[in-house]
Amino acid sequence: MDKHTLLENELSAWVELHRAEIIETTQAFLRIPSVGGTSAPGAPFGAETRQALDFALSLAETSGLAVKNLDGYAAHAEYCAPGIPSDAPIVGALAHVDVVPPGTGWTHPPFGAEIEGGKIYARGVLDDKGPAMAALWAILALKSCAAPLTRRVRLILGANEESGFECVKHYFAHEEMPVTGFTPDAMFPLVHAEKGIVNAVLTRAALPEGERIHVVSLSGGQRPNMVPDTAVAILKSPAPWAATVARLNAVVGIHTEEINGGEHLTIAAQGISAHGSTPEAGVNAVGILCDALLLLDHHEDQVVIVQQIHAWAEDTTGAALGIAGQDEVTGPLTCNLGVAEIGDGQASLTFNIRYPVTWNSEDLRRRLVTGIASSGWTLSSFTDQPPLYVPLDDPLVTTLLEVYRAETGDQTAPMTMGGGTYARAMANGVAFGPEFRDKDPHDGGPHEKDECWPVEHLIRATKIYAKALARLASL
Repeated sequence: MDKHTLLENELSAWVELHRAEIIETTQAFLRIPSVGGTSAPGAPFGAETRQALDFALSLAETSGLAVKNLDGYAAHAEYCAPGIPSDAPIVGALAHVDVVPPGTGWTHPPFGAEIEGGKIYARGVLDDKGPAMAALWAILALKSCAAPLTRRVRLILGANEESGFECVKHYFAHEEMPVTGFTPDAMFPLVHAEKGIVNAVLTRAALPEGERIHVVSLSGGQRPNMVPDTAVAILKSPAPWAATVARLNAVVGIHTEEINGGEHLTIAAQGISAHGSTPEAGVNAVGILCDALLLLDHHEDQVVIVQQIHAWAEDTTGAALGIAGQDEVTGPLTCNLGVAEIGDGQASLTFNIRYPVTWNSEDLRRRLVTGIASSGWTLSSFTDQPPLYVPLDDPLVTTLLEVYRAETGDQTAPMTMGGGTYARAMANGVAFGPEFRDKDPHDGGPHEKDECWPVEHLIRATKIYAKALARLASL
């Protein structure tokens, strides 16, 4: 039996021995509602994200790891094996403690971390707090088993992955870059290419009130990288609402309510949320709402605006904006209208665009500007996260694949995706797990209602991460 096999058997046995603790600490971690919030001293992304960082650091420090908190932006927990120089290269596992808002339609409390049918239900159990805890326990396994390493191993935790990566930008401005590593924030076997990600904001002036039905306000979506599952408009009209209400209430997914003594009417639309990288898997509530609004008697110019928003919300390919296309590595561009706002004389739409790895973002920008040139909308913001591509013969890829395949027997080839992970924040990183190929397709996934992860997958991932870090830290 070779040295890898001996150590990896010991790591698996250690994880099994600590199964109950791994599950319990993961549940406690998930009960922290770490949606980004109001900035405060020491908590730039809200008190709850800081609370989540503190929880993980407390567990790590109590267990004998060296920890550091970088002003609430990010933090790390490090294991430096006896005899390894304090400046030895670092193998990193990058995870994040912030989560997207839970949305609606859950059958389990989104921050209850309840276990039912062998699965943990919670926002963030897959993306990315469950895997973060698996990586932390993997490092504790290395420490407890005295793994013979030649590199330091560091878990880096960010608090702003879901809305900007400011956390890791701050972190790597002050801390050294790992020489290699992974983020447990996608799927197995691993993802070696990630599309570029653009958040583009279009704006225009909203129309003043006229003599017909007027859209006073419209609001849909909470984050660009989520398909909106709810959208609401408030209308004003010189005529009674009875006929309008009767027409709208016949539309599936629409609910109306008169407010302010009948002066205004609210229209609420219900859609289906999905991750912004797979908008075709959801149903955009903004599109449903606009579909309903087009049944009404608006001012002609307002009809044009609603038609535009409807077309852009319904299209997930970018064709309606004039930016559709694809490449052979990562396939077609996707486009998600993630946030829509009309109010106070201004209209704003935020699109989350995932573009192919062989494309250039400036070319995409020019195509977008051309596509909206005659629409009356202006491109007011365009932020880009460049694509990631690691060749299949890179030692990082081959090592991780070897560990995964030995553990599971699955010979599936590495994948590409539209999602964006911390892998692109590293000099040499890929996304590695946590979703397994035998996942129940009916289970809620990242950014979806009833997000869940089988307990056995949590334990299996912890073993894989321990073995992978051991291999990478002894190359």
